[in-house]
Amino acid sequence: MDHVFNTEEEAYAAYKQFARLRGFGVRKGDVARVDGVLDQVWKVRRIDDSHNHPLAATMFNHLLPSHRSLSESNKAQVDSLKKFGIATLKIMAYMAGQSGGYGMLQFTKRDLYNYVHIQRLSQINDGDAAATISYLEGKANADIMSVARYTKPLEGRLGSLFWADGQMMADYKLFGDVVAFDATYRSNKYKKPLVVFSGSNHNKQTAIFGFALLEDEEVRTYRWVLLNLVDIMDNKKPSVVVTDGDKAMRAAIDDVLPSARHRLCGWHLEKNCVMQVKEPDFRKVFKKEMYANLDVLVFEDHWTTTVQSLGLMNNSWVKSTYELRHSWATTYLQGTFCTGYRTTSRCEGINAFVKGFLKSTNSLLELVHSLDRVVKVIAITRLQPSSIRRITRPC
Repeated sequence: MDHVFNTEEEAYAAYKQFARLRGFGVRKGDVARVDGVLDQVWKVRRIDDSHNHPLAATMFNHLLPSHRSLSESNKAQVDSLKKFGIATLKIMAYMAGQSGGYGMLQFTKRDLYNYVHIQRLSQINDGDAAATISYLEGKANADIMSVARYTKPLEGRLGSLFWADGQMMADYKLFGDVVAFDATYRSNKYKKPLVVFSGSNHNKQTAIFGFALLEDEEVRTYRWVLLNLVDIMDNKKPSVVVTDGDKAMRAAIDDVLPSARHRLCGWHLEKNCVMQVKEPDFRKVFKKEMYANLDVLVFEDHWTTTVQSLGLMNNSWVKSTYELRHSWATTYLQGTFCTGYRTTSRCEGINAFVKGFLKSTNSLLELVHSLDRVVKVIAITRLQPSSIRRITRPC
């Protein structure tokens, strides 16, 4: 009784604490007036500890709306865990374990999800594209070798984005003779294709050379990405480029990297063969033709005989694939230095690994953060040569 508080906030905080201990919720009403005059003194004049309703048990106090909140330390811990890609539900369970159970937390699962959502919105309140570019420019300030380049075809909208850091550039300088890439991802809410440029180091471990988000999959877009890749990497051009065979990509490679040998991804070819050709016998022959080190005459005779015997002369996929045989058949690729890329199973392995970090609901900023984690994990893995098998399948 008669305790005086200096401010309204102090008085309300004390009353909330009292209510929490007793087991009831509170809300703030109008300011107090004494004889029509605003009362500037916050003083305990009366305590009425009787209630016309049951009080909440201690274990349920955190469910009362007025007592549900994340403390500043809670928020700091959540922010830290989210940076490492920990799911919100797992954060809830972790913090409950720290506190001795869900009943000891001062917030509910909904409160936590709301906070995470608000933080996510605050990160992109200036626009997702602007926040992403700002983040990458901040990285460039910390690492003078980091580079980010982008296009803005329309005001306020991000077109294509390419970025690489100092370690990626150093790896490319040493191991960028063979570069593998495709644009099969759309793991972001804008459905932008994501390109991962990768290669292999002297220990046959995966090396990341850069990332790109594309406006579309047109020739001009691929050309822009390749021109920036070459420019950022001190005009060093790869000798071999391994892709999934996209026509626009192939045209851009012929334009920007005319002297590079274009090798088609064996994994994609096998996958397409299953979809386009229903003859199991042809699939077996095709795999042999792709990987076996055959003499040219033997290859050509074997192919012609197989296609005719199975009645596939008019199959459009068989005909178009044969026309590209110099890009996939070992017979025609003899002597081509591919640093272990006999197929692109290595490329497919790293792509599958990357997918584990991405979600289709990712904003651009969240996507870039996730790819940062990918790079860090690969860097750690490179210190453990035997562990690379967990990331890339054997060639």
